[in-house]
Amino acid sequence: MATATKNPLKEEVQDAANFVQTFLAADREQLDLSELISATGISSGSSSGTHDEDYPNLRLPQLTDIRNKPLPPELVEQFAHMQCNCIVGIFPEIGRAWLTVDSDIFVWRYADGEDLAYFDGLSETILSVALVKPKPGIFRDHIKYLLVLTTPMEIVILGVSFAEEDVNGEMHLLPDPLFTLTSDNVYLVHTVCTETGRIFTGGKDGCLYEIAYQAAGGWFARKCTKINHSRSKLSFLLPTLVNSWLTDDDSISQIVVDDTRHILYTRSEKGTITVYDLGVDGSSTTCVAQMKMDSIRLRASAIASTVAPSNFDQIIHIATISKRESRNIHLVAVSRSGVRMYFMTTAPAPISPPPATNINGTPIQTPSTNIANRRPHTLELVHVRLPPGYTASNTNHPMDVHTAHHNAGTLLLASSHADNDSIWCISRDSFMFEKILTETQISMPIDSRPWVIVEVPEPPSPLSVACLPFGSTEIPPDPPIQVLQHFQKPSEYVVITAQGCHMFNKLRPVDQLRFLLETRQDPESEAVANFFKLHRNGEASVACIILAMSGMAADRMLIELAVAAFHRHSGDAFYRYLDQNQGPSTLGQNLPTPHSPYGGHQAAMSPIPGQRLQDLSVRSPGGLPVISTPMPGVTAPNLTFQTMQSPRISSQATNTAVPAGVTSELSYSDKFKGLYKMFCRIVRPIWEGRLIVDYVVTQDNRQHTLNINRTEVEILSHILSDLNSFKHFMEAHCLSRLPLSGGPAMLPQQRFDSSGLHGQSLMQNALRAQQVQAAHGEAKLIYALYTLTEHTTQVLGLWRFMCDHEMHLICKTISKETLAMLKNVTFQDFVLDGHQLCSEMISVIVNRYIDDNSEVDSLNAQLRQICPSLYSLDDVICSRSSELLNSARQTAGSDQATKLEESLSLFQRVAHCVNLSLVSQQFQAVGFYTGVVELCATAAMKRDERNLALHFYKSCAEPEENVEGRIAYEARAECYKVITDMMDDLMLASESQPQAPSVPVQLGPPAPNKQGVTKSTQNLQAEEAQRYAESCMHLIMRSEDELLHVTIYDWMLRKSLADRLLRISSPYLEQYLKRVTSNHPDDPFYCDILWKYYERSGDHAAAAKILMKLADKSGNSHDLTRRVEYLSRAKMNGKSATTITTASEGGQLLHDLEEKLEVAQLQMQILQTLEELGQTEAVAALNSQLMDITRLYSDYAEPFQLAECKLAIVHCAGHYDPSLIDALWQNILDQEIAKVQDQINENIVTALSMKLSQLGRKYNSAMRYFPVEFLVNYLEKVSCQNDWPEGWVFTSLLDAGVEITHLLELYQSVHRQKLPYWSDSGRPYHILRVIRRILAAFAENPSQYVPAPQRRKFVTNALDIIAVALVELQSTVQSSDHLNDTKTRFKNLQAQMERLETQVARRY
Repeated sequence: MATATKNPLKEEVQDAANFVQTFLAADREQLDLSELISATGISSGSSSGTHDEDYPNLRLPQLTDIRNKPLPPELVEQFAHMQCNCIVGIFPEIGRAWLTVDSDIFVWRYADGEDLAYFDGLSETILSVALVKPKPGIFRDHIKYLLVLTTPMEIVILGVSFAEEDVNGEMHLLPDPLFTLTSDNVYLVHTVCTETGRIFTGGKDGCLYEIAYQAAGGWFARKCTKINHSRSKLSFLLPTLVNSWLTDDDSISQIVVDDTRHILYTRSEKGTITVYDLGVDGSSTTCVAQMKMDSIRLRASAIASTVAPSNFDQIIHIATISKRESRNIHLVAVSRSGVRMYFMTTAPAPISPPPATNINGTPIQTPSTNIANRRPHTLELVHVRLPPGYTASNTNHPMDVHTAHHNAGTLLLASSHADNDSIWCISRDSFMFEKILTETQISMPIDSRPWVIVEVPEPPSPLSVACLPFGSTEIPPDPPIQVLQHFQKPSEYVVITAQGCHMFNKLRPVDQLRFLLETRQDPESEAVANFFKLHRNGEASVACIILAMSGMAADRMLIELAVAAFHRHSGDAFYRYLDQNQGPSTLGQNLPTPHSPYGGHQAAMSPIPGQRLQDLSVRSPGGLPVISTPMPGVTAPNLTFQTMQSPRISSQATNTAVPAGVTSELSYSDKFKGLYKMFCRIVRPIWEGRLIVDYVVTQDNRQHTLNINRTEVEILSHILSDLNSFKHFMEAHCLSRLPLSGGPAMLPQQRFDSSGLHGQSLMQNALRAQQVQAAHGEAKLIYALYTLTEHTTQVLGLWRFMCDHEMHLICKTISKETLAMLKNVTFQDFVLDGHQLCSEMISVIVNRYIDDNSEVDSLNAQLRQICPSLYSLDDVICSRSSELLNSARQTAGSDQATKLEESLSLFQRVAHCVNLSLVSQQFQAVGFYTGVVELCATAAMKRDERNLALHFYKSCAEPEENVEGRIAYEARAECYKVITDMMDDLMLASESQPQAPSVPVQLGPPAPNKQGVTKSTQNLQAEEAQRYAESCMHLIMRSEDELLHVTIYDWMLRKSLADRLLRISSPYLEQYLKRVTSNHPDDPFYCDILWKYYERSGDHAAAAKILMKLADKSGNSHDLTRRVEYLSRAKMNGKSATTITTASEGGQLLHDLEEKLEVAQLQMQILQTLEELGQTEAVAALNSQLMDITRLYSDYAEPFQLAECKLAIVHCAGHYDPSLIDALWQNILDQEIAKVQDQINENIVTALSMKLSQLGRKYNSAMRYFPVEFLVNYLEKVSCQNDWPEGWVFTSLLDAGVEITHLLELYQSVHRQKLPYWSDSGRPYHILRVIRRILAAFAENPSQYVPAPQRRKFVTNALDIIAVALVELQSTVQSSDHLNDTKTRFKNLQAQMERLETQVARRY
């Protein structure tokens, strides 16, 4: 099976599960008997029974009528032959009574007087009789019990067997004794045995003897021996007569054994109680304490000083109090007046703290403090309990008690007074949850003196044992009858008198209610109402539920009455108001409840299974006549009951008009508590227990550990049956009454008394509204309980079904992780959080059927019937699909393709619940990769049929604001992940290259495959994997599921397949890229993909805008170089734009881009300059964003004195200021000179020339920003000042693109100015010499400087300039070599020019 594994019920039933835990804990947390009687230690002393509250007067039946069965006639005849002695008793464990007449013993079934067996093989009078469970491994299997008979001379042990090995069958006494040994002339008058098979007998000499037997004797050991545990081991050396002189015989009258603590007690005729410690394991015997009658009387008189000491004179019975009944009280003794005296043999055991756990939650082993290890060492009387009749209001008390029986808090007394015999029953069953010892009492007459009283033990049932929470070390006491009454039969007692056997039952609370309903036939009667008052906190409601769960058609009327009583007396939820100054108010606490109409009926189990109703008017359940003592009126005890309440809430939370300072708390009804308690008590045996346990078996001399079910299948079936009955009860009688959708009219009309709130009156409507709120809150929890019950029923039914399919084989099939989880999980966890486990277990069963090629139709039908919510119709389809898929694996070709398509079609029908991962693996195993895509796409759509995920994806709301959409989105994402995982595998397989065969590096198993390549793809060839991937991608691109496209786009980007993504033609791609870009505004990666998408699709304008935004985006995601590149690319796209609506818009975009690019280039120039200067902070700032031209100038160019950059900014801005421009050029030149001032003149001139040429070419087009005249003046002066070579200035200017004609004019203008600087510097003819060089340069290569048409004019002008210069030079008075050289050079130039003129004249 391949269904998804989510548990939608977890949140719905979690509150109900929390209440279940609370009620389970409450059933475990009853007070110990020592706390009820205030026995705090071995030296403490307390008394009770003297107050009316100790024995409240109740008009409720406690016992059924006595059923009499006369003695068999054959036995009556034997009394006529009696000569010495007769003894009578009962073997309750086998349902027999026995009678000895002298040396003969007779045994018969006391219930019907049949199956009389006897043994007459003895010659001496029988003194005591005991039925013993044999020790294991000694006798043959057909011997079920040993019958021990003691006579004055010997001890005889007989074997007991039964026909068909059933104790209800015919009983056989083996004629030949198994063991016989001498009694050594000791009268052994009382014999008992322990659970382990040890036999103890008490002698008339006051000694305790043990009859020890073994399988075979030896040289120094006999098969059967008698051991005296009361005297020294050397006493056997003295004759018996001497021993009798040395001891004061006090015959042992009674021996009792506490098998839970391994302690034995004896009672002598004179009232002495002796304590024997049998050891921790029950295998030893040591006398540890003794208390004589005088000491007991003295201690009891000191404790109960107001009672006459004569009430403690004679002890007629002792009984053990097991560890399951009390942790601290060990023994109770009953006096002849009916007084009970409670004893301790050790100090009270402290309550163990919760076990410490390690980091893994495993309990840490600590030294045991279990009470079982606290051995007895003393015997102390700690409490005296007086019988009824010692109060002022009641003087009727037991008198002359001669026989008693005590067990599990119930005391039966046989009382005789003035020839009137009666049986008293004192029990605390109705008050098991109280904080003080409170008991009911009743007496019934009996026709003759009782000889013996015995309780018939019920076989221990696993249903009565609750699973403790993990880590608990304290063994809880036996639960009260209220917890077990839904399956445990009423206690049965047998009394033997001279008239025969008398049998009666002690009624459980459910039996008492049944009696009241059947006799009154009115659920609103006062008796029924008082029953609900007595059994509060939902206990009476539990009794109603048990009656209504009957499955017997004869109980139809009883069911209707029980349901009516359930709704009539269980009350409603209400808010209790608590004034912070005065405490709780009674407002609404004792509200009258309306009459509830009788609901339908449902069959339920009989309170006493197997018995029929005889007389409806006077009979108890099962047809047993009821005995009840009429009491004047019914007075419920004034006791405190623990209630289940919600946490206190403020009055504002309920939106009602409650005065300030008053808080309210929700108190749940008895109906609510009864329903929850009933559920808890049904599932109690398994709820907190583990599911499976380890079981070690030995096979072929080897031990194997099997994982088996912890609870027997029969127990699971019983619990399942009760759960179904309880579920049907809720469906028939509860759910229809829940006010889940009603308003205030659905609640009873109630009157409220607000006198408890300082006289402040409350608005009736506000109170009714709060009552409505309380009812709705409780109804919600009751419905949650029903949901939990229904789910638990199905889970338990599934587990029961699994147990029928050999749990140990299932555990071998599941994974180790699942098995580990199954071992540690409790049934509670299995119900609440085990949805995945249930699915996996079902999958195991289904897969076993499929693997065995078995038809799954019958299995599907069974699972659908057992657990429809866990195994739905969808699961059936999944099973069929898996069957087809499994069949497809075994075929090939067209048949395989057909089956795969059919399997896919079925899986698509249930795609909303398919385990996609599992099915995907199966599809991939057969190469059906496209099937994975189709199935996952269908699953995504079915798991979000309202398309909430797409809305969630596109909305801008936070996930917390759209929880439903987020859940749908996550559900779809799980489906898509299966596809992307498969694509990952195919991608890796397509990239892997097959390797040539080689010798392995090391021996052993082969090395694991390439990481990431799954088993289904590791055998694919690269080309084959690529082909599968392309077909899957093609199928995905054809899908109309936008979220699937989005998922694949994300996957492609993660796998660095951006180029492949841009080649996709899809209507969803543009929106996806826009969204992912907006979701990652700081990541340029997605913007790069978006503008590339637009550029590839021809939307150049959109691409240009995105590129411009990328360039403008601040931050450190890209530097200035990248920004300039973006702007350059944007400019290109702007020029190529064809989708712009108007030409003006396109022109504006292009204009803006050009301006941005120009400014960005200026910023780049500044950045490069600052990098050379080492200004890292400024460089980082310039890289982080594009800046406007003003900021570049004011924040960077000006502060850092970047003259060249300032000139560029001024030029870019179109700002013309001649003085500023001249100053900037001067700064540029000065800075350049400063850079190379330490070098030779030639290098300096070269550097200046290069800078001048570079900038000149840059600004030549805008001569305003290239002040040639200023440059000529400034540079020639600097050149003269530094004695640099002549002519480099004009040469540099010519290289910068200045025309020679313009240069010549400028130099002439400078020369004509006749500035004194030249004379002062000693070079008055410097400008003339530069002019000569300009003309000489022209003369050398005329075509380089002047075009041909203008050449003649330039030559003529040059001759004029030369002539004027010669005149000026010749007119100079002073003569020098420098002057003469200048004249000579001019004359030579003049001749050259004249020749050039002639050439030009000829040509043109």
